[in-house]
Amino acid sequence: MIKITLILFVVAACKGFEVGTRNVVENSYFVYTRTNPQSPVSVLPTAASITAATTPINTVWPTVILIHGQSGSVFTSLNPVVKDALLSAGDHNVIVVDWSQYASLGYSTASRVVPQVAEHLVVFVEALIAATVDATPPITRNEIHIVGFDLGAHVAGHAGRLLTTQPPNVEQVARITGLDPSGSGWGLNSERLRVTDARYVEVIHTDGKGIFAYGIGVPLGNIDFFANGGNNQPGCFSHSCCHERSYELFAASMINPRLVGYPCSSTTQLNLNKCNGVPIRLGTNELIKFGSGMYRANTRRSFPF
Repeated sequence: MIKITLILFVVAACKGFEVGTRNVVENSYFVYTRTNPQSPVSVLPTAASITAATTPINTVWPTVILIHGQSGSVFTSLNPVVKDALLSAGDHNVIVVDWSQYASLGYSTASRVVPQVAEHLVVFVEALIAATVDATPPITRNEIHIVGFDLGAHVAGHAGRLLTTQPPNVEQVARITGLDPSGSGWGLNSERLRVTDARYVEVIHTDGKGIFAYGIGVPLGNIDFFANGGNNQPGCFSHSCCHERSYELFAASMINPRLVGYPCSSTTQLNLNKCNGVPIRLGTNELIKFGSGMYRANTRRSFPF
């Protein structure tokens, strides 16, 4: 059976949600493939829409979920950067989910909406699984890779958690990649990305130190890559630049096998750049990865780093 990765790009355009309530958020979903790399096809979370002749989803191709964060949308650089990297690397179903209507209302509002965004994403994924159950091969939970940036990393974790509890609950999402998950308000938040949210959780930290840092500086996954120690990225002079470096590194990992991390036995070793041992590649779109613990990845100042 041919394996499938699922790349769902979650960009936000929420409908039907009133801030402060538990009304259902409705995301918008857009499909990109090599046949339509710049012309996305809008898809509803229904079997009829997913299997329509105009929908270019091919279950033989890898599929991934990318989720943007606060202030993001289908048009912000996260999506074209990662989408183009994936399509350049090979055939993929790239599904962009747009929740920008509420992601654009400010950090506190966007943070509160995270669980509802995840809940609607679960509706979409379950519809995708049901619509392809008779395909060869079908799309299943254990062949799905969710990639989330900023608040999107916590959306990914919440969705992975919910998918595990949906019947039949014998399968977990194969992999979640958190790209510099948001830190403010998430340190002790029970809804944050967790190591148990998928079979394998990888986190790339690029702006996790300092009171003005955008990211979270503590390990969250099976494996946590701290690029250049997790802050002060080469060529960056602002926290936003360092934060965004996380998805640039993930995109570069599709073509640069030298993007590797070395295991760190302690945060002291990490901070002093004294990590050593067997290296592991950062990022990539592989469903099955190995390795655990903290890793330091030293990079250059410009793509492909």
